[in-house]
Amino acid sequence: MTDARRLRTDLNLRASGFLSLALAAIAIHTLAGLKPSTSVLAFLLATIGFLCASGGAMLVIVGHHIHDRVKVSARWRRVAR
Repeated sequence: MTDARRLRTDLNLRASGFLSLALAAIAIHTLAGLKPSTSVLAFLLATIGFLCASGGAMLVIVGHHIHDRVKVSARWRRVAR
C-alpha cells in the first residue's frame, strides 16, 4: 500500500468517525428534547446515539490501524485437526 493511499484511507476513516459522532450528537440532542421519553422512538434514538458514538470514537482514535494484524497468543490459537 502506498503512502498516499494509506493517508487517504486514514483520513477517510477518521472523517467517517467524525460524521458518526455528529450523527450521535444529533440523535442524543433529539432524545433530550422528547417529553415522553419511554416511547419506541426514544429507545431507537438512544441505540443510534450509543452505537454511533462508540463506533465514531473508535474510528477517530484508531484510524487506518483498525486493519492491523494482531498476534494471538498460543493459548487462544486454534488447534489443527
